[in-house]
Amino acid sequence: MAIDIETIRKLVALDESDPVPRFSLAQKLLEEDGSPEAIAEAETHLHFVIGASPDHIAAYYLRAQVLERQGETDAAKIILRQGMERAALAPEGSGQDLLPEMEDLMEELEAQD
Repeated sequence: MAIDIETIRKLVALDESDPVPRFSLAQKLLEEDGSPEAIAEAETHLHFVIGASPDHIAAYYLRAQVLERQGETDAAKIILRQGMERAALAPEGSGQDLLPEMEDLMEELEAQD
């Protein structure tokens, strides 16, 4: 059973310092809404997640996608590079598997220049 946005918002409200529900909310906002307001809110949550949990590799990847959607290609590349560095050093099963997708996104971003 999928959890809806409002339920995840309630989980975030229970402990705003917990990066896990904030990541889930950002992901759900992008999947189900995608409006400029939802994208901006997702970026705010992902910024928090990376600050609170710098080894959360998926947050870098998702935030780079968000920044790209906002037209912030240079910022997206910076975040993506940081995530790729962390992914390369991460133990197996800790986000390292996202590295090929992150490399593909970096190629797309660099092609936009």
